[in-house]
Amino acid sequence: MAGRARLTFVESKLFLRDPTAVFFVIALPVMLLAVFDIISGSSTDDAATKESMAAFVPAMAISMCVTMLALNVLPTTLATYREKQILRRMAASPVHPANLLFAQLLINMVTAVIAAVLVLVVGQTVFDTRVPDSVPAFLIAFFLGTWALFSVGLCVAATAPGSKAATAIGLSLLFPSLFFGGALVPKEDLPGVVGTIGDYTPLGASLEALRNAWDGDMPSATQLLVLVVTAVIASTVAAKFFRWE
Repeated sequence: MAGRARLTFVESKLFLRDPTAVFFVIALPVMLLAVFDIISGSSTDDAATKESMAAFVPAMAISMCVTMLALNVLPTTLATYREKQILRRMAASPVHPANLLFAQLLINMVTAVIAAVLVLVVGQTVFDTRVPDSVPAFLIAFFLGTWALFSVGLCVAATAPGSKAATAIGLSLLFPSLFFGGALVPKEDLPGVVGTIGDYTPLGASLEALRNAWDGDMPSATQLLVLVVTAVIASTVAAKFFRWE
């Protein structure tokens, strides 16, 4: 346990030295809030539309940050460690490489939580955005969405032969996820078929579940099913095919 804690501490320091990580945690969510605040301030939309956007923007900012961590940062880091044979060398040491996997998962999940807290706090205090009307619904949506997306990220890390491949696979999943999941354009403004496809993607289900929480509603049965099934299947595949070298 002490070895795992020390390893997590070291990995945390390395993570913070990466400017990309700081950008995803701090700059990106705040920039998204600022951009949409400027747009909504000069918009002539009616009150109902502005109210809908007030729930969409913070949910979108949280979902986008978690998705980028899950599909880009985490798999690229783990694939880089495998590519440099760090995992293979750790397998021959008293510190099993599974501890490194645990440390990276913990660090990225804590990063996602920090991003969510920043969106809620900065959004309300600086940009006057709404907080979720249902805290339990928000916690369920955030936990399941993070679990599902990080499980997909672990699948990428498990199958990618190297860091470049992990980045390419992650990006090839990222941009379609953002489009179909309604992170770039609200679901109600997407064509019907696109919105329906998005309902069955982990990002789409997670984002809509978070939007429900802002409106005081629990995640729907479809959203819960999509997130749980994605998380279980992706976690199982990642565990089966993950290679230490």
